[in-house]
Amino acid sequence: MSAAFPAILAGVRLFVLADGDDATMKALAQHTSMQALLIGSYLTFLPLILILAAALALTERRAAMRGAVAQTTALSSVPPPAALMIAAVGVVTAPLYLVVLLVVVVLLLVAAMTVGRRWPQPAWAANRPPSPLLGGRVPTVWVDGLTALIGLTLAAVVLLQGMWLPASAVTVEGRTRVAYLLGKEDDLETVLFRDGGGPRQLTSDQITQRRICSERETGVWSRPLLSLLVKPGITTSDVPLCRDLVTPGDGVVRSAPAAGAAAPR
Repeated sequence: MSAAFPAILAGVRLFVLADGDDATMKALAQHTSMQALLIGSYLTFLPLILILAAALALTERRAAMRGAVAQTTALSSVPPPAALMIAAVGVVTAPLYLVVLLVVVVLLLVAAMTVGRRWPQPAWAANRPPSPLLGGRVPTVWVDGLTALIGLTLAAVVLLQGMWLPASAVTVEGRTRVAYLLGKEDDLETVLFRDGGGPRQLTSDQITQRRICSERETGVWSRPLLSLLVKPGITTSDVPLCRDLVTPGDGVVRSAPAAGAAAPR
């Protein structure tokens, strides 16, 4: 189930992105590389995956040493120094908002476990095996609900984060629109415009200009924690925003003002 879940989520993401349109869905499926889709979907969560893997490795190793689990996995064989190193890499490469979110989640889990242990457990939880992650006969109903909420939130982020391909400002017929290149065969390119219209096949000579652009501005909260401490050797601040390159919706290209003339407002 763990191996099939990313592929299932990727398929659902294609359905959501196509908005249920059959033609768009088939075009996306035909031109989509599953490897690119998975990498584009989960690359954002790589720091979180590293942190969770390290936490599971440490707790499962501890539970295996106490004999709290009947069957161990490969995570329990990870040495604690290696797990701590993986966790450190995940923390310093995680965006600032994710670090803050993890701190809040940990505090909520601790609070739920503390409150849940003070309350009497329901009858159905009497025969529940101990949890190697949280210890004791937990998670309680509160922890179960919080865990389900976190899972639904992550799934919603994956499904609603948009295209996994880089955006480009493409000029076709004198109008610049944001598009994604789905595939290219000989002189024919299949692109998907962000503002609708479904996939469209264009010849290379129809595209008079193309420029990679950023769909959103990267603020402090989206930057990796390490980049706030150490200045990176490569900066991408010169990548233009897509909204600054798009031609107005009426399709009329505004010409540059003549010398000495006032710029239009």
